[in-house]
Amino acid sequence: MNRLFGQAKGSTVPKPTLNDTAATIDSRVETLNKQIASVDQELQAYSRLPPAKKAGQKARAMALLSKKKMYERQRMTLEGQASNIGATAFAVSNIETQKQIFTGLKDAKKQLVKGYKDLKPEKVEALMDDLDDQLLDQEEMNDMFSRPIGQDMYMTDADLESELAGLAEQEFGMESNAMFDDLHAPSVPVQPLDGGRATAATTKDGVMVDEFGLPKLPASGMKN
Repeated sequence: MNRLFGQAKGSTVPKPTLNDTAATIDSRVETLNKQIASVDQELQAYSRLPPAKKAGQKARAMALLSKKKMYERQRMTLEGQASNIGATAFAVSNIETQKQIFTGLKDAKKQLVKGYKDLKPEKVEALMDDLDDQLLDQEEMNDMFSRPIGQDMYMTDADLESELAGLAEQEFGMESNAMFDDLHAPSVPVQPLDGGRATAATTKDGVMVDEFGLPKLPASGMKN
């Protein structure tokens, strides 16, 4: 009927895919495995026969063994075809994956170009310099805000030293350097040495001193 009147467009049978073909081959391999298992059972039964009966069943056993070999060759052929179909199906699916990867990388490249359109090295360097300047300005402002207020910031160190010297004059009634001028070490005696013995000198108060300017004890004050 289809040859005479043609086939409707909507009833077109879809072409089998590689997965459909692989499923068909798997089904045929499974059938062959069952046939081989059935032959093996008969051959095992033959092997258990006594020698007298084996002679009469030998032809049958030979035919079963030949059939088993045929089934195994068919199974090997189908397994080879299934392997080729699997490799081809993987290659086809891998092409689709590679297309997706290519499309994703292409879109990513567009995004990178668009994202880096305004992000130039010289602009980044200028931005970092501006940020550095801003941080320096902020640090300077922090120093200004932390400066003590309500104090006379126009006084210099020289002014403070001068005022301190004035306080010393008012409190002690002397010049600021007078306290240092009055601190004199004893004068070195200038009397000549006589025979290795120092010549005693007399202060204005009549106190005998030795060559070092220290009060000299009288001889009666020394006890053994």
